[in-house]
Amino acid sequence: MNIGNKIKTLRNKKALSQGELAEILHVSAQAVSKWESDTSFPDIIQLPAIASYFGITIDELFEYPLDLEYQRIETMVDNGLMVTNERFNHSEEFLLSEINKNPDNYQAVSTLADLYHFYACKLNEKAVHYASNALALKPDNKNDLCTLNNASNGYVADWNIGSHFKLIEKLSNLVTDNPKNERTKSFLVDNLIADHRYEEAEKILAESNLELKPFYEVWIKENKMGFMNTLEEYKMLVSNYHDNWKILCAVADRYAFNQEYENAIEMYERSFEIAPKPRYTDILACIAYLYRILGNKQKAIESYQRELQLLKEEWSITKGELVDEIKRNIEEL
Repeated sequence: MNIGNKIKTLRNKKALSQGELAEILHVSAQAVSKWESDTSFPDIIQLPAIASYFGITIDELFEYPLDLEYQRIETMVDNGLMVTNERFNHSEEFLLSEINKNPDNYQAVSTLADLYHFYACKLNEKAVHYASNALALKPDNKNDLCTLNNASNGYVADWNIGSHFKLIEKLSNLVTDNPKNERTKSFLVDNLIADHRYEEAEKILAESNLELKPFYEVWIKENKMGFMNTLEEYKMLVSNYHDNWKILCAVADRYAFNQEYENAIEMYERSFEIAPKPRYTDILACIAYLYRILGNKQKAIESYQRELQLLKEEWSITKGELVDEIKRNIEEL
């Protein structure tokens, strides 16, 4: 972990001489020179002043080996840790430099995409918070309502904004270039159905063997005929695919979207029971939200507690933003 090289890089970015930096930090120019040549290292009590001046954390003063740098960023994203602007900028700079060295560096490109999405979600959370505060001060304000709605991924009536045509176009191109990629087809079918582009979705289903194909066929019928007119077909799906947790979960989603909350909870539970470990917390989160809608606070709390138990036992996660969020939900109830 080369702290000397890091200090030199930061100093050069600010166009400072070693003497100028030394004066700012109240040390000798020789001390800075020794740091940058790795002849000696800053005293531990000097690290806060150095980090503060350059607008970074103490942790970011150290240059990690590449594998540890990737691991640090991936852990931050995976665990939903709170991120400062400085930490985001540091991570972005590192990944962009890796991509500049090698544009085909998949790990860097993929991690950067995750980092941007993660940071965008965190910024949206802040937008929701302050838009809510603004509405408390000035209720029914259109701009604040739009901010709250959009930052919360709410429904947008305007077709050019609310539809998924741009995403569908990108996914369609990916499928054209990689016709055997079934997962991409599944994402494409999801968005086609959501946009009521049923004929296109049916064409893809006819030419593929997606695991969720039986579900998609019924879902399209539901959109055309109504939920109650396809309820028996959903029940048949559950009977025929009782050992397929993905289909059971997909059916549970349709129950939930159609206000069949108790049936949705039962189906989510059945899906969760047979899902392979380590399991994600999504199903339990759905169950908790449904219990909240039904007004059963105790059951909702129990579902959140099951989420914490799952994270601990199946993912070895006991702290981080995800854990904190679940605990906040419990406290709210």
